[in-house]
Order: sequence, then C-alpha cells, then structure tokens
Amino acid sequence: MTAFDMLIKNITKFSVLFLLILLLFQSNLFSNENIEIEIDKPKFSEKGLNNRLYEIKAEKGIQKEGDLELFIVEGKLRTDSGIWIYLNAKKGNFDQMANLIELSGEINFYTDEEDRFQSDNASFSINDDLVEFNNNVKHVKGSSIITADESRIRNNFNHIVYKGNVSAFYIID
Repeated sequence: MTAFDMLIKNITKFSVLFLLILLLFQSNLFSNENIEIEIDKPKFSEKGLNNRLYEIKAEKGIQKEGDLELFIVEGKLRTDSGIWIYLNAKKGNFDQMANLIELSGEINFYTDEEDRFQSDNASFSINDDLVEFNNNVKHVKGSSIITADESRIRNNFNHIVYKGNVSAFYIID
C-alpha cells in the first residue's frame, strides 16, 4: 500500500469522524431544550362561536419548550349566560392549545354578582367551563363565607362543589 493510499484512508476516516461529531453538535446546538424566551406583557384572547370570550394577560411571560410561565396574571371570561368572571394570580402556566391555565399564589376569581373565590392553587379549563381550587379555598358572597380544602365550579358558576373540611357562615339578607 502506498503512502498516498494510506493518506486517502486516513482522510476518509477523519471525514466520517468529523461528520459524526458535527451532527452531534448540530443536534445539540439547534435543539430548543434550554432556550427561554422572555415575553413582555403577553396577552391572549379568543371569541368562540358560542359567544364565549376570554382574555388572559400578564406582566411577563417566559416560554420554555411548550410551557408558557406567566407572572402577575389577570384575566376575564364571559360565560354563556353573559356573566363576567375575572381572575388575578401571582403566577400561572398557560396551555393555549388546551385553553387551560394553572395558577398559584394569591388567586382571586370574582364576578359582577359579588361572588369571590380565593385559593392558593387553581386550574381553569376554559373549554370545559371548569375551575378547580385547591388549598385554603374561600368563597365569599355578600356577607356569607364558605371555606374548604377544595372546590370545583362548573356551569357558568352555577354548580359549586366543596370538598374536605368545609365550614359555612351564612347570613340571610
């Protein structure tokens, strides 16, 4: 074997090794795994065919892979019956495809009809018309107060279920 043949073989081996290393680095370089995108004042809104309207906005958002983390969250939703439901929370994760928002930190849901729900954690499925509150749930309507470990609300705030340790202070006006 001549020196030229050995050189060609070594160049071929080196080229294959170089291409493999290049492919490995390229796949790591262009993957979205560790990329974070900060969004200033994100806002999402939609009006559905059934006349439901919602808007979710925040002071700041961070997009990581398929997850959008929100900070200082505000929102509003008009139910089928025309009632406006408002929300505030310190943090949230919004899945726009599923229309699901998971909230944490000083959560307040309230309506124009004097219903107010407070909790430490909540999830709000806009498509399913379902709000689930967890940890330190408090429902205030006028002077009446109901506290519970958990609560589920469906059907435009017309169907409310309380779970766990439930206490009620009810005043008839």
